[in-house]
Amino acid sequence: MTTDRELWNQLRSGEETALKEIFSQYIQLLYKYGYKCCQDSALVEDAIQDLFLRLWEKRSTLGETDAIKFYLMSSLKRDLYRRMSRNKNVSLEEEHQSIDFVLDFTVEDQIVAAEGDRINKQKLEKTLNSLSKRQKEVIYLRFYLEMSPEEVSELMQISNQSVRNLQSEALKKMKSEMGGSALLYFLLFFSVQKWS
Repeated sequence: MTTDRELWNQLRSGEETALKEIFSQYIQLLYKYGYKCCQDSALVEDAIQDLFLRLWEKRSTLGETDAIKFYLMSSLKRDLYRRMSRNKNVSLEEEHQSIDFVLDFTVEDQIVAAEGDRINKQKLEKTLNSLSKRQKEVIYLRFYLEMSPEEVSELMQISNQSVRNLQSEALKKMKSEMGGSALLYFLLFFSVQKWS
């Protein structure tokens, strides 16, 4: 199995198959993450297409990385914020603060049909929707994408301690609103989501 560093270096040296592999490996994740950031399919699709075009055009000048997922997500998020701030005539910083990160669940997200689990899912959905924008994003990045606090900190442009505080506050709120089994259900839900 090729490591991220090896795959990235293949791209940097001009191997088209490396670009195709990176694209196929990360396209769904990038689209889901981009849509959670701005809820505009066309804008997300354009930004992803431009991201991969830039990767190929600038391949010889790309720096090294051993975390392709983080590099792509970070680049996509910056580009989406830039595009949205242009459309609204607001600064990039204002856009970054006002973005409404969405955690939603679709039909395919259903993990079980049993009535008890349906009720837990509804409670979880309601609780997640009551979290702040930043708490939602931290929860998504930490649990769904399994990013480290340091990666989340860099991606969200906040301190490591802020990431930990947001995560802690979100989990406390979930436990308080859903009861003692909330964290177990939450972790089960996200682990099933990753593999579905």
